[in-house]
Amino acid sequence: FFFFLPTPLSLTLSLSLSHVSRQFKTHRRFQSIQVLGWQKLSALKDAICCVSDLQVSGEFSNTPDLAHEHVNKDHFKSSYFYFEGVLYDDMRFPECTELSQTVVEWARDHDSGHGELRTARMEDTTFNDLKIKIGFPYLYCHQGDCEHVLVFTDIRLAHRDDCLDKTLYPLLTKKHWLQTRKCSVCNMYIPRWVTSNDPFAPEDPCLFCETCFRMLHYDNHGHKLGDFLAYPYVDPGTFN
Repeated sequence: FFFFLPTPLSLTLSLSLSHVSRQFKTHRRFQSIQVLGWQKLSALKDAICCVSDLQVSGEFSNTPDLAHEHVNKDHFKSSYFYFEGVLYDDMRFPECTELSQTVVEWARDHDSGHGELRTARMEDTTFNDLKIKIGFPYLYCHQGDCEHVLVFTDIRLAHRDDCLDKTLYPLLTKKHWLQTRKCSVCNMYIPRWVTSNDPFAPEDPCLFCETCFRMLHYDNHGHKLGDFLAYPYVDPGTFN
């Protein structure tokens, strides 16, 4: 059986995650999640759905059929959480690096006002181990510089009205709607490609759905027409 009953150890924590826009200095909430106190921080990391994890790095105008075999989350697995002066790195895989070291070194050379930062591993740390504040903004960083504000909104003991199947946690409690963009040509379908230096495009850069992209940029035999750059595009509305 995978059920648990409310006990002093059955702590539940509710949190929200927001996208950070450095350009407009805004936060846009996109997920609300509930976790259990005994779960590892790495379990929360695995439950977070961010469009940058599904992006594909590289230019594929010459080999468009190979593009979707290279998803970022399969190649760049390093990430960290920041809670109360401690940076928790994900080091579960051999290819992981300590992204937090750059922050630690910067804080050591500058007076950040937070004292000396420490590091730990998220896969060795549970939520019960943390010292956190309700409503205070913390940080989740992955894919090098993709940052999300993380705020704990509630901490309490589990009760019988909660989901009692522990295998469903971390539990997604709300997925916030994100605006979906449309193909710049047909204005009907979700874009799958973004091009630049494109003589066939009405603007630069330009978004294309799969059908319009293939129709305008390749002949019947799949040969490239003209000189342009093409990059796979994942729309944030994919998670709606």
